[in-house]
Amino acid sequence: MTLKHTTMEADIDRILISRQQISQRLDEMAREIAAVYPLKGEGLVVVPILAGALIFVADLIRRLPMRTQIGLLLVSSYSGTSGSEPRILFAPGSQIRGRDVLIVDDILDSGRTLQAVKVDLCRHEPASLRSCVLLRKPGKAPPEAGADFVGFDIEDVFVVGYGLDFNSYYRNWPDIAVLRPELYR
Repeated sequence: MTLKHTTMEADIDRILISRQQISQRLDEMAREIAAVYPLKGEGLVVVPILAGALIFVADLIRRLPMRTQIGLLLVSSYSGTSGSEPRILFAPGSQIRGRDVLIVDDILDSGRTLQAVKVDLCRHEPASLRSCVLLRKPGKAPPEAGADFVGFDIEDVFVVGYGLDFNSYYRNWPDIAVLRPELYR
């Protein structure tokens, strides 16, 4: 579907999570994460799954008190249909060997992407491997794909904003919003 030139606001059905709620929860998540990782040594390697986690990880790491490195990871999850298997296109590799690693993703939905990333990163023998997601759909996410840190549990709706997209649009919308259904059906 081709989108007509409109303001993003006209495409939003409703705000699910406001930017203020996101900011408050990120403060809490940073404290939760800091409580798990020691404030010594080489610090933490944060591995965001791009591009969806870009805004989330940028805001989250600025709140973390420990030394932090970023190991970029690019995954192609949706090549045409949402049922396609994820393909890891770029990963941090040996940078994570023997290090504490935190995977950061925007949303835990089917769990396929997070599972594939965990398997791939485990091959590089990190000291520890945990995951953090901004959003989780508990009715869809399988237990084996669980995340160690979760921002918000949400209903099973199509969301955009704060890094989440539809056809690469809406990532810059500052809230988590439900897109008008007629735009994506």
